[in-house]
Amino acid sequence: MRQVRAEETRSALLLAAAQIFDREGYEGTTLATISDRAAVSKGALSFHFSSKSALADAVQHLSCERSRTGLTALDDPGVPALRALGDMVRALADRLAADPLTRAGLRLARERGPSSGPDMDCRFTWRAVFRQAVRRAREENSLRSGAAVESVVDLALALALHQEAVPADRDQKEWLTDAWDLMLPALVSPAFSGTLTPACS
Repeated sequence: MRQVRAEETRSALLLAAAQIFDREGYEGTTLATISDRAAVSKGALSFHFSSKSALADAVQHLSCERSRTGLTALDDPGVPALRALGDMVRALADRLAADPLTRAGLRLARERGPSSGPDMDCRFTWRAVFRQAVRRAREENSLRSGAAVESVVDLALALALHQEAVPADRDQKEWLTDAWDLMLPALVSPAFSGTLTPACS
């Protein structure tokens, strides 16, 4: 029972920290604000996390792990790889729009820089998952000859992180669908005849 309560407290602290880091950034966040938001005493917070840096590390790590799990699940071997890549781009964009944990992980990685380590920078995580799908596209011959794997990964990640590029009067999902539809013909091999429309479109 005590173990269950400890896990619940830790989860509440991580959720509260993610929400506040997302809104205030690393420098603007205090441990007092997090403990108040989680309705947890400062003593309980310090039991689980020795410092703001340790708490930020934990948020970044959890953000990377959860997004990796969600995106990897979309790389179904039974689905053409470029279709899976499109699904992953859409899913990551949706996460960034709706999930404070994903946004907090990204914001902390940007603000804290290399000091937090590449294993806690979700951009490396996302690139690795996208790269796996692009390499599978190369293996199944759905990727156009001459399309460099890293360039395709760069384009996919740029689309997923598109929010700041979209005009305020445009629907985000509609913009992403249009952008993917424009990009896809430049990626797919002319000899490939499978269906590449993302399942979530």
